[in-house]
Formats: sequence, structure tokens, C-alpha cells
Amino acid sequence: MTAFPKLFEPFSIGKVRLKNRIVMLPMGTAYANAIGEVTQKTIDHFVERAKGGVGLVIVGNGSPFGRINLNQLVIDADWFMAGHYELVEQVHTEGTPIAIQLNHPGRQTYPWVFGGKQAVSSSDVPCSKLPNQPRPRPLETEEIYDIMDKWAEAAGRAKKVGYDMVELHAANGHLVEQFMSPAINKRTDEFGGSLQNRMRFPLELLRRVRKVVGESYPIGFRFGAEEFNDEGITIRESPLMAKILADAGAAYLNVTCGTWETSDKSVYLMRQPEGWQAYIWEAVKKAVDIPVIAGGSLKSPGYCQSLIIQGKGDLVGLGRPLLADPHWANKAREGRTEDICPCISCIECMQGSANRRQGGGNRRCSVNAAAGREGEFTELKPAPVKKKVLVVGGGPGGMEAARVAALRGHDVTLYEKGNELGGALRLAAVPPGKDKIGWYLSYLRTQVAKAGVKVKLGAEATPQLVAREKPDAVVVATGSTPVRPPAFAGNGVLMAWDVLGGKAEVKGDKAVVVGGGMVGLETAEYLAHKGKGVTVVEMLGSLAPDMEKMNRASLLQSLKTTGVVTMTRHKVVDVGEAGVVAEDKNGQKVPIEGEVVLALGATPNRELAEAIEGKAPEVYSIGDCNTTRIIMEAVYEGAGVGRRI
Repeated sequence: MTAFPKLFEPFSIGKVRLKNRIVMLPMGTAYANAIGEVTQKTIDHFVERAKGGVGLVIVGNGSPFGRINLNQLVIDADWFMAGHYELVEQVHTEGTPIAIQLNHPGRQTYPWVFGGKQAVSSSDVPCSKLPNQPRPRPLETEEIYDIMDKWAEAAGRAKKVGYDMVELHAANGHLVEQFMSPAINKRTDEFGGSLQNRMRFPLELLRRVRKVVGESYPIGFRFGAEEFNDEGITIRESPLMAKILADAGAAYLNVTCGTWETSDKSVYLMRQPEGWQAYIWEAVKKAVDIPVIAGGSLKSPGYCQSLIIQGKGDLVGLGRPLLADPHWANKAREGRTEDICPCISCIECMQGSANRRQGGGNRRCSVNAAAGREGEFTELKPAPVKKKVLVVGGGPGGMEAARVAALRGHDVTLYEKGNELGGALRLAAVPPGKDKIGWYLSYLRTQVAKAGVKVKLGAEATPQLVAREKPDAVVVATGSTPVRPPAFAGNGVLMAWDVLGGKAEVKGDKAVVVGGGMVGLETAEYLAHKGKGVTVVEMLGSLAPDMEKMNRASLLQSLKTTGVVTMTRHKVVDVGEAGVVAEDKNGQKVPIEGEVVLALGATPNRELAEAIEGKAPEVYSIGDCNTTRIIMEAVYEGAGVGRRI
């Protein structure tokens, strides 16, 4: 019996039959090659989600106009069709329909992609998220129709190679929405002003695409129903826009919200509850009689099913949850919800380390090392020789290494000197708004147990223990220790890790957090929620600069709301029982009252790794015991070692 029957009902969009109501939302992956061709990496990625049981795959951000973003899929010429044909054919082999989204970003184009050329838009209103980009150039009328014709030609190619439908991107502040939005469109010709004129672009685009692909071929819209800008598209007007599109022949509406300026609303941040956009989906659903895809902040099968039962959408769309677990649908259908690897909304896949450290590279996932590496990572091959493996450290890297090695058939024992598994994840899940990290921690604990890993808690692995156990391979994942400079050696100074872990408590009404990195700021927020007056002192000129930027902005806003005082460019020069003395860049000394909480980073625990080097057949060091890591890097290293042994 299907665990969530409504979610797994067959459904149709036009003549295209879907085996269930779960849609893989369009996401640009940057898995194409440098000129925009489909690669094997592209194919492997989408085929894995089709194998995972979704009802429809939508390939995101296809360009009818040449490469507009790094490693973007392009379909602007016939010679690109061969790769798209291979992609479609292999997804169809899994019995899954596939669509492609066609998009032009308009003013949301990085100038270096176009070789410095000026971006175009409906008007010369700039995008505030691209402050160094010249104002966009308003398109001439002739250019508008030329763009529409290129869109239609690309849709024709998509139909020829076998895509079951096309989706036109009219959301998230991209070009079509730039014509629809009164906040961006300041034109005075037939494409601007009234609702009728602002809808002329999407309607004429739909008409021209329809002329090329035929009457029965489904054409959907990614539809932005709320820009969170009173001068732009709001939920007051968007249901009427939706009805206009439906009446014109749109096959479905894939409803979303937010623009680049309000990107915290277009993605699902850690602090946002599941389904917070439901009122938007519901308003559009009530206005139209065509299928509505509700998606963007969904995680759990139960909640997804409830949306359909309540009539807030006909289908549910999953984006990043399918990066975290491509087999979300199959596991939900089988009732194995505890086996779904949860998306923790860290947004590293979009804005974080994958882009910062690769210069805008491929999508990766913090909790799924196989994302973007499906061809090499997804299938776990049995180990040719069963080995005795000792994993030291129960953080995310250690647990992932133990899980993967055990699934490959090795005899794995995990030693954790603490009383529970989790390592730094346990502390990371404590601050306000970080509960989703706890989801991942629960998942890892469950999977380690299911894989048959023998776990020894409260047991420190020493060089003597390693010598006595004689393992074939040792994975050292001993993490790091918080830095405590000699100046802060007094008994009255608390450590942020101890405060978050419940080992220490700020007993007074005020606290001074020394260190304005992510840990320091989250500790400050944690204390503020407990009613403490908190001041953060940071020597650098910015707070948590290495943190993923959207969750960082959300955290900084919360600090303001809770009254946390932050002092950048201040160095602590004296520490006392009642607080600290900080010195600004001009040498001015400022006394700050409160119990001192230290958050000055961490140093790797290398002792065991160095002590056993060369004393076991295989020794691997992963995670923070090498250098400070984020979750994504620790998990990747653990997954890689688990496959290598």
C-alpha cells in the first residue's frame, strides 16, 4: 500500500501522463560544458531523479539565446539538439516525462558572462543585487519580437528532441517578469503601463511558441505571484495575471515568489517554516482551472500530501530536497520517511562554498556528496575485500565515512569520546532557526545504525587502542577544539561551544561575546533569546563574512530584532571578571560589561592522526581535524573515504 496515496495519484498535464503528483522543480545546475552543451554529468543528474520516482522532471534555466550564465544549458542552435536528445531519451527510459524551462535573465545578467555587454530589460531600472553593473538598456520593440521568435525556435527544438513540454520562465525577476512587474516596467509604449500592456509580452510569447510547437503541446509558465515589493507584482494582482495566462492556453502554472532583490523569499531559508508560501499557491489555485504546481519550501511527504488534499495545489514541486535525496519520492511511497536525507536549507548549493570556492561552479549539496557526481558516487559498489575499519569521531564526516564503508560490506566500528553522536552538528542545531540541522543529525544516526556500524560512545580512541585492535583502515575524524588564547585563560571566561552544548551558563543579565564569526553571532542570538543583553566584539570590519550570504542576512536581521549590539573593528585589550575593555581603530578604549563568552574559531585535533601515521595499513584524516570545514566538505570527504577503502 502506498504510504501517501494522494501524493502518488496519477495526474495529467494536457496529454502528458504523470505517474504521481511530484515534480522536480527547475534549477540551473551548471553541469553543462563551457559552451552550454549537455554533458554526461547533466544526464546522470536528471536520470537519478527520474530513477528516484518523481512524476515529472523539469530541466532548469535552458537558454534560447546563447550562454548567459556559467555552464548553462543552451538550446539556441540545432547542433545543441544531440545532447538534449540523449538527456531526454535516458530520462524517458525511467518512464518519466521531462520538460525544459526556457529563460532569459534580462537585467539579471552578469556583465562578465556577456563580455561586458550591457544587459537588457523592459526599462532602465537596475537590479539592486548587481550594484556594479551598468543600468540595463530598454529593449526596442523590434528586439522584443526577435527575442520571442528565438524563444519559439528553441521550443521547437525542445519538442523535436522529445521534451514532453516546455516551461517559460516568468518569475524571480527574470526578463518576462521584468515586463510584467510595474516596479521594473516603466515603458510608455504598448508593452508598459496598464495590466493589459504589461501582460502583452508573456501572452505574445505564448502565442509565438504555440505557433511553432502546435496546439496540443503543453506550454507552462514558471509564475511569480508575489515580489514582496508594494510597487511590483503582489498577491492582489497576480491571481488575475494567472487567469489571463490560463485563458490564453497555458498548460500549467509553476507558482513561486520573490525576485533577486527579495531572494530570501524565493528560496527556503533555515528560519522559514515549511510551506510558508501556501497562501500564495492557494490564491493562484482559486483563480484558475489549470494545474498549479505548489513548491519552494516543501520538505516532508505528509505536508506535501496535505497541500493537495486542501486544494492549495494540484502538484507539489521539490527542488533542493531532490538534491539532498534524489530518491525522496520512492522512499515516501514506501513509507521510509526516516530514510529521506533531509535538505537543511543551508543554501550552500546556491550561494555558498560551491560557488565561492569554484568561482561560480557546479551545484553541490551539503548533505549529499553524490549531488553533481552521480556518475561516480551514487552506486555503492561492494568492497572487493572486507576490511576491519575503525572510524574515530562521530561528527558528520565520521558518520558518513562509517555509513558508506559499512554499506560496502566492511566491518566498521565508530569510536566517539562523547556520550552521543553528532560532533559539531549537535552544537550547530542549538541556536534559534537551526533546527533543520537536527533533522540531518537524526538521519545520520539512523543510517549509521541501519548500516550495521558498531558505535562505541564515551570511548576515546588512543594510539594504544589502535595498535591493540589492528584495523586494516583508520579514519580519523577527531574534529577541532575551540581556540582559547592565554589572555582569556581566566575561570570566568566561558566558551561558546560549552554554552551551546549546555556545559556552561551565563548566569548574569549581560554577556560579551568575543568573536563575530558564525558561531559567535549564533551564540549571541541564543543568549538574547534567553533574555540576556548581549554585545558582540569583532576585530575585523564585518561579521561572519564567510557565512552563506542569505542565511547570514537573516541572522543579522534577527540580531537587530533581538537587540544584540555588534561592535566591529574593536580589539579586546583587557579581560576582567565583570567584562572586557575593547579598543577601536583610533585607540579609544571602551569598557563593556557582561560575562565573557569566547568564540574565536577552532584549531584542528591532529594528535591521533600524527601518532598513528604509518602504524596502520591505511590511515585517512577527514574534516575539521585537517582544517576548519563546513558540513559540505566534511561530508564529501567522509563519503569519498568510505568509497575508497
